[in-house]
Amino acid sequence: MKNKIVFGVMLFCSFAIAEEVELGTILVESSTIEGIAADAKTEASTVNVIDEKTIEQIDPKNINELLQTIPGITADVRSDVVEIHIRGVNQQEFMGEDTGVAVVIDGVPVMQDGGKVRGINIDEIESIKVIKGSASYLYGADASAGAIIITTKKPKSGSGGEVSAEAGSYGFQNYKAKVYHSTDKYAVDVLAGYKYEDGYWDQTQNDQKTASGKLTYFIDDMSDIVFSADYTKKYQETTRGSVTGVTEADTNPTGADDGNLAWSKDYYSDIYKYYITYNKDFEDFGSLKVITYYYKDLYNYISSPQDINGDGDDDTYTRDNDKDIKQYGIKSEYRDTVDDFAYMVGIDFGKREYDDYRETTTEYSSYSYRTRTTETYYVGESSLDESTEDRYAIYGETKYKVNARFTAVLNLRYDYNKYTDDSYDHDYNGTDWSDTSSTDSEVFRNLTYRVGTTYELNKKHTFYANVSTGFRNPKIYQLDDNPGLDKETYITYEVGSRGNVGSGVFYQASIFVTDTTNIISKVDGTYNWDSDYYDNVGDARNQGVELSLKSDRNKKFSFNAAYTYLDAYYTSHNPFVVAYNTYDQAYDIKGNQLPRVPHHKFDLIVNYKFMPKWNFMTEFYAQSKYYADETNFVSMPGYEKINMRVDYNHNKNLHFFVKVDNIVDNQYYRTVYLYSDRNDDDILSNEDASITVDPGRVLYAGLKYKF
Repeated sequence: MKNKIVFGVMLFCSFAIAEEVELGTILVESSTIEGIAADAKTEASTVNVIDEKTIEQIDPKNINELLQTIPGITADVRSDVVEIHIRGVNQQEFMGEDTGVAVVIDGVPVMQDGGKVRGINIDEIESIKVIKGSASYLYGADASAGAIIITTKKPKSGSGGEVSAEAGSYGFQNYKAKVYHSTDKYAVDVLAGYKYEDGYWDQTQNDQKTASGKLTYFIDDMSDIVFSADYTKKYQETTRGSVTGVTEADTNPTGADDGNLAWSKDYYSDIYKYYITYNKDFEDFGSLKVITYYYKDLYNYISSPQDINGDGDDDTYTRDNDKDIKQYGIKSEYRDTVDDFAYMVGIDFGKREYDDYRETTTEYSSYSYRTRTTETYYVGESSLDESTEDRYAIYGETKYKVNARFTAVLNLRYDYNKYTDDSYDHDYNGTDWSDTSSTDSEVFRNLTYRVGTTYELNKKHTFYANVSTGFRNPKIYQLDDNPGLDKETYITYEVGSRGNVGSGVFYQASIFVTDTTNIISKVDGTYNWDSDYYDNVGDARNQGVELSLKSDRNKKFSFNAAYTYLDAYYTSHNPFVVAYNTYDQAYDIKGNQLPRVPHHKFDLIVNYKFMPKWNFMTEFYAQSKYYADETNFVSMPGYEKINMRVDYNHNKNLHFFVKVDNIVDNQYYRTVYLYSDRNDDDILSNEDASITVDPGRVLYAGLKYKF
């Protein structure tokens, strides 16, 4: 696999032809303004961009299909659920912790549920920017590993619209309609869409209805106000898409014949996003941006299948669940440039609410490994956890041009976070009902920074370097048994170079090291169900090299390439416990690789306009093998895939395309988890792994008409 990836890099380099990319003038970084990283000559961190044209050509079905074109991104994908990681940081976590990647939509970090962000309307994305390294200096605890910044489409000038339809394998359908209108006083657009898919895997049907709109009112030549609303209604049958063991993955990759029920089912979601944004450019000094937002994500599902009739197979779901996520607040930034000095100051005030309600709907008995007893659960028993986070932060950035070539950068952010947990339980002991409640709160204060520098070697090459920090506060439930738990801390060291090579290929290359200290986890192993005692179990180091190259998309021939070498390992760790059928075994995992982190990843996209109206695109992606869990006993093979697409533009109004994903029909292991001796044979092997198998070759075709 390594040789294939290296060969791909060499093959790509032989194609290098493009226009020279002109770099900008000094600008300050911004966590909300869309011009982030436009100043490539004075940006001290690695920032990658996916533009609207690339998004349209890739035509992604999930956000990972876009992010894999950027070096350093790893993602766990099951059905249409994506968990995003940057440079492998926190890759060992998949059971509910956030990944330390801030997903920012139009300036607002969106609250996540266990590292997974739902309700991203891919059809509305105009661009994606990825900030690498600890980016808490911009977004606080959300961005300990970096940030994915999504900018949605703005209303177009003039009047018109477009409609599109797409169909594909496994019942895939996608219909969209958009209209827009603008005058010298306002601009407005409205988008509606419907998406449906049967799903390749058993019980993975899903559909999604979306409606969104933006209204921009031009107050005067120097200011405007934007009103934005987005609604998504989504149904997802299950999030499973996995089978147990390599034998099952080869013989029953969809999971249709394994007789198992998914742990949870019938997800119904209602997602609302509202924004009001005010922009003001002052005649003699600076600019101001103010964003107020309200985000609501309501979803419910059934869970906890049990064997009620005693035949040995689960047959009934026994619990109803409601999870409501709400966040609202205000962000504001002011920035200005005075001679060779530029600065930005910002505030970020907001509130997040997370309500988790569970109710037993069917009486059943189950053996608890935690208490070593059989417990009976009665109809009507319920619990409610209400978590609230108050967020207050002030942050800023300064850039100073020491001379014509040398720029110094400093970022600071101070976060005040107050967490409150209210818990309510309604229980029955077989005779009497009882109600209990508790309230806990904690306050955390954190100061994070980035110190960086850039040096313009000449008109084509700029060197940059930075040190940045991040943090993750412990959760209140983790502090219940261990009030001395320390926060996780992150520090990233990075050096790199960007500019033009050859006849104009834009490149960016970096070397990085991220050290994670005081990893928060269960003291006897991440997946030990016998104890909820959390501690700071160890430290990790993620280090590697990234390279991206990009040519001018307007040329007859163009390309985009991304290569990552990543080495992620534990520098210290408590003994790691594996639960076997008849015993538990502790292992020393110091020096082991973090799971699901391949050493090598390579993505190459080539576009060729072989006729005035025709464009051919091919994408080659490959990654090397990786370990399935922390013990490093079991490794999973790497894989490669090739996607192809042909576009035909009949005229300015009518567009048609055909796309084939995974054209060689390679049913590789898309995502693998391994956390216990699942087949109870007292051996940890690849037959215990939970494996999501890629569907293989998938076909799509669609058309778009503009009016």
